[in-house]
Amino acid sequence: MVATPITAAIAARITDKKPSKAEQRREIAAMSEVMVREKGLLNVPQTAILLDVSRERVYELMELGKLTRYEFTGRTYLSYAEVYERREADIKAGRPRRGILETMVVGLKAAAKSDKAQLKQSGFAGPVHNPKRKRKN
Repeated sequence: MVATPITAAIAARITDKKPSKAEQRREIAAMSEVMVREKGLLNVPQTAILLDVSRERVYELMELGKLTRYEFTGRTYLSYAEVYERREADIKAGRPRRGILETMVVGLKAAAKSDKAQLKQSGFAGPVHNPKRKRKN
């Protein structure tokens, strides 16, 4: 991934001075080059809509390095090509499913950590068995 370049707008915020016209033109020229290379740039709300996620998740994806962040004129943009690629990958939310062996190992670890009171109540999984309670038939 490409590191976020410090643009004239960011440098101006750091030094509290307004970027010169020449700096602004260079920044817009750099933005134009990136737009051509990345087949366009999207802002965060547009990216959230295309990926069907929240804006917070878009920022999280940028922090994780899954999406490249570009900053021009004090605003954040993302690569249309990367966003489209991620959208086409149809990434499912949540943790991947465990295999049978891994499920068994996790179950055994959970059973090993059960205390005596849990085991008296029929173990760590399933409904609590109460012999005094009558079943409805």
